[in-house]
Amino acid sequence: MAKVTGPLMSMSASGSIAGAITFAIWKGRAYVRQLVIPSNPSTPAQILNRLTTGSIAKAARAVLTATKDVLNVGSVFFTTVRDAAPSGQSWISYVQKYGADIEAKAVGQWALIDITEKGYFTTHATAIGLTDYTPTLGGAPQVGLLAGQQLLALAFFAKDYTSLPTLTVCTDEPTDADVEAFADDVSLTS
Repeated sequence: MAKVTGPLMSMSASGSIAGAITFAIWKGRAYVRQLVIPSNPSTPAQILNRLTTGSIAKAARAVLTATKDVLNVGSVFFTTVRDAAPSGQSWISYVQKYGADIEAKAVGQWALIDITEKGYFTTHATAIGLTDYTPTLGGAPQVGLLAGQQLLALAFFAKDYTSLPTLTVCTDEPTDADVEAFADDVSLTS
């Protein structure tokens, strides 16, 4: 980026000229650069990535973080994930790094459990504030994660990427008490 003093013989400039160069101010300094028009081709891979990121972000809204906690501590899930995240990485970016993996595991496991067990996840997910994620991209409705699937995705993350004990909610026969205990780990102060 070139440093510009008195661009176009004035004290400041902004905007583009002839679709070739752009003048702007960044942190109080004027600069000029080549005009770049970003593209957004919405390839299948980009759409899948956006859906995964959205699903994980939606699930993360139920996590009680230190800033949302009146005691400034956070939930067991939050503190465990925060402490497990590599240095310089936030807890949420650590979760999203494995978003595709945990989403695939949650969807696969969801197909294996029966309606009663799905009800456990849905009930406790709703109790901690999760809602079904049904996004639209490019005006077309997409398939996102149901509230219960979001809670299950968080459980797979906790099981596979943190020091939380192996979670029985990730098995073929989770109990209501196990799912409730995990939902409490996600949403209550530790």
